[in-house]
Amino acid sequence: MPGTAIQRLSSAPPRATCMSRSKPKRKQAILHSISDQVPATPAGNFGCGPVADVSSMYQKLSLGNSSSTGSVTNHRELGLKLTDFFDYNSYDSTAGGVAQFVSNYFWDVNQNLFSNGSDPAGGGDYLRTFCRVRKIEVWVLPTVRTWGAGTEPDAGVNNARSMLTVNCQVPGTTQQASAVSLLGTGAFATNTQVTNVLPQIDTKWKKVLTADLQKTFQSGVVRPVFALSDATNQCLFQMSIVNPLDGTPYMQGDNAPPVRVKVRLTIDQPVSTVQNAQLAVFRNEEFSTPSTEQNGAAYPGTSSHYVQMDVGGARNFFR
Repeated sequence: MPGTAIQRLSSAPPRATCMSRSKPKRKQAILHSISDQVPATPAGNFGCGPVADVSSMYQKLSLGNSSSTGSVTNHRELGLKLTDFFDYNSYDSTAGGVAQFVSNYFWDVNQNLFSNGSDPAGGGDYLRTFCRVRKIEVWVLPTVRTWGAGTEPDAGVNNARSMLTVNCQVPGTTQQASAVSLLGTGAFATNTQVTNVLPQIDTKWKKVLTADLQKTFQSGVVRPVFALSDATNQCLFQMSIVNPLDGTPYMQGDNAPPVRVKVRLTIDQPVSTVQNAQLAVFRNEEFSTPSTEQNGAAYPGTSSHYVQMDVGGARNFFR
């Protein structure tokens, strides 16, 4: 019995062969019906260029189009990398001798880094969006020698005195966006990081802070801190450089050289495109001369029209 079943299966004609024979017949019939519907001499010299391959058109027609309403929703954000440098120094001659050793780094969230000043209506600030900082990275450049080199001839003492400690934190509050309420309670610390930086012969950047602000503020319990004078200036981080022995400000005085600080911000910038474009729709009765009037009105040129635009992706073809 098993052998009989195998013989029956092997004697049956393969189904794939039958399908392959019937496909070309249907395809030829459909192609023939499409070619019969094409007029010999189209009005206005339509299609006067090279004739396209009809077989490729058949393949596209057989696939069909997915159902869609044609609506476009602009919901995209682009990720940016911003790098900034500044000099840290604890001395301020206008502070009456008090060391100003805390550096507060602010960022204006009410700005659009893609604004190019091409507002058709001339509104100026029409493209403002919430420029959100997602991540912060901070580095300091270690010193090669102590800033008081020459006062201590021993290299070991100089290296010890060149050691510094960097305290970094991201300020937060439980209040609403306004920072006026911080006068009584003050900001509290989030994302704290203490880093000891040693002098190096071949100096390299030493990272002293990495903070993911998306995770810090996504719950809404901890809120960002904004400046008292400007409600859109967010304090991203605070830092101080202190002496690792006693925690006092590391450098003071007029002759104290600054410490170079590098800041890199990962920014999520909403893309608000201009909903106007220069275009024109011109009517005539000749395909060979698109911008020449025959019996109607002359070509008026492009003008500003309302459109709906979305960002499809970033390109980098100039590299």
